[in-house]
Amino acid sequence: MKALVLTGRSPGADRSVFFRVLEQIADVGITDVGIVLGGAADAVREAVGDGTRFGVGVTYLPRSRRPGPGAAVHMARDWLGDDDFVTYPEDVLVPGGIGEQVEAFRTRRPAAQVVPGPAGVYFFTDAVHRAVDAVQAAASGGPEITDLLRWLADQGLEVVSAAPADPAPIRP
Repeated sequence: MKALVLTGRSPGADRSVFFRVLEQIADVGITDVGIVLGGAADAVREAVGDGTRFGVGVTYLPRSRRPGPGAAVHMARDWLGDDDFVTYPEDVLVPGGIGEQVEAFRTRRPAAQVVPGPAGVYFFTDAVHRAVDAVQAAASGGPEITDLLRWLADQGLEVVSAAPADPAPIRP
């Protein structure tokens, strides 16, 4: 499993929160992290380096012209390959970490899993790339994450909401 960390969503985001995001990712054994660079690319590279101090390896990915997790998934497709992954904004923490959500995702393995509460934390299988292709063709400017979730559900693929205690099926 990989992690796709989205930066540049909030100008001047608190670096201590960003660092904790990287630690939460490492805490669940995810060591392959792609950081989508926003406006403060140089500062992010300087602060994170190669990721060793956080227990992860980092690949820096340029942000697409259009911000947002849907566009980031599209832009990072080659790096993501066929791996399952989690999207995680730099400025959002999941209280208590993502351990229970990772376990629920790995056990159930839905096409998509939405983490309720903090905006922007999603788990995906490689099925999302088919959604990006389909939605990209229909969307001007790029896919929204809700469009990707809706497309997956419309294809009969499982999309769930995973609160720490109980993943439940949803339909966007």
